[in-house]
Amino acid sequence: DLNHGFSNYGGAVLASYSFTPTLSLAGRVEYLGVSGHPGLGQEPYASGITDLPEDSHAWSVTLTPTYQAGDFFLRGELSYVTASCPTGLGFSGATGQGTTQLRGLIETGFLF
Repeated sequence: DLNHGFSNYGGAVLASYSFTPTLSLAGRVEYLGVSGHPGLGQEPYASGITDLPEDSHAWSVTLTPTYQAGDFFLRGELSYVTASCPTGLGFSGATGQGTTQLRGLIETGFLF
């Protein structure tokens, strides 16, 4: 039963630059927000898209360097996220109450 309104909203700016035909760097800055009323039991609905608790917002910065030679590619990604959440709530960590997160990955493969 949804007896209070909420919304998810966000925006992003993306950029990419090729240093050489094989080496490039992409980046993005994102903003995410979730409105609502914490503590009313509607968190699964309000935060279903962003994983943020109600009445929260977050910023992220991501860098993605890429190497591509022919069909082979190697790409890394490093992202930092920070959020403003109601007291006692969060989105990361062992307890789920952390408000920052640093993520990284390496991806490789062949394009066909």
